[in-house]
Amino acid sequence: MKKVIYLFVVSIALCTSASAQSELTYKNGVLQNGTKLNATQVKEVISGNSEALQKYNRGRSLYIAGQVIVYPSAFLLGWNLGTQLVRREVNVVFLGVGMAGTVVGLIMALSGERQISTSLQLYNSKANNTSVSCQINFGFTQTGVGLSMKL
Repeated sequence: MKKVIYLFVVSIALCTSASAQSELTYKNGVLQNGTKLNATQVKEVISGNSEALQKYNRGRSLYIAGQVIVYPSAFLLGWNLGTQLVRREVNVVFLGVGMAGTVVGLIMALSGERQISTSLQLYNSKANNTSVSCQINFGFTQTGVGLSMKL
């Protein structure tokens, strides 16, 4: 009797875990059930959806490129503005490069974040549409009393 109860409990657990799809959200990184995922984990999760994976990779590349551009450019801009406040002299070329780099880097980083968010929405919409149905039956069968589970 213990084996039957054990099988019944395991069947219910398998059925509920098969039908539970956890959504991915983007808030200061990719989150799944409140846990922050790194890039490799995100790619593993969305690997079944090639379109979402492609958008994620493109967005991540844009985001990283934007960060690489924006940090040195913002430093250059801040350095020139600080020099202008202290010495009243400014290097117009460095100031222009710093401003342009900061704007371009921010646009790239924000565009990358938007593509990552779009890829996660795409993954979530496809994952919710492919729900798993699970059916547990206990009762009389052709060979006697039994428990059956259909996925």
